[in-house]
Amino acid sequence: MRRFTRLKSRWGPGYGRPSSLHPRPREARWMDAEHRDRIVQGNKPEDDLQAAVCQALMHDINLRSYGLEGTVIEGTARVQGVVDTLAEKLYIKELVTTIPGIQAYQDGVSVSTDGAITDNDVEMEISEELLADPMIGDQVGVQVRDGTAYLLGQVPSKEMESQAYQLACRARGVISVISQLSIAPDMD
Repeated sequence: MRRFTRLKSRWGPGYGRPSSLHPRPREARWMDAEHRDRIVQGNKPEDDLQAAVCQALMHDINLRSYGLEGTVIEGTARVQGVVDTLAEKLYIKELVTTIPGIQAYQDGVSVSTDGAITDNDVEMEISEELLADPMIGDQVGVQVRDGTAYLLGQVPSKEMESQAYQLACRARGVISVISQLSIAPDMD
């Protein structure tokens, strides 16, 4: 049978540090004086920003049904949840980054649909959107692989490329859109 004995510390009898050698309390190094004073007074700027982010998400008619969660840490907003389209995901970033005081954005939003959507379904939906736009018509084609839509063809301006990109983002099942469009200003 082993016997355990008390080890003696270099500070004297017994374990650990003697009561006269208490460590000094530390404060977090990242805190500047102004931030520390706000915390001591109970007024955290992150709480105000987080409330603003949550309000924006809850009061937006397009987003409120998703139950998205927003947090703010040191000026960086992070939104988590699931939406139906890439356009909604991009809209969340735009909405949150316009709130005064938000310095950065971390995306925690996923795009998912209720049912199984194949790449062919997504391709057909994007093609219908593009053909329905009188400015784009049949100038832009699309191929979809693993939820990523590739825009193909020529357009006369960057504005039309942006319009085609936005139309493709609206389709359900699109995870990302990559424009491989060439700009040809001399097109009719």
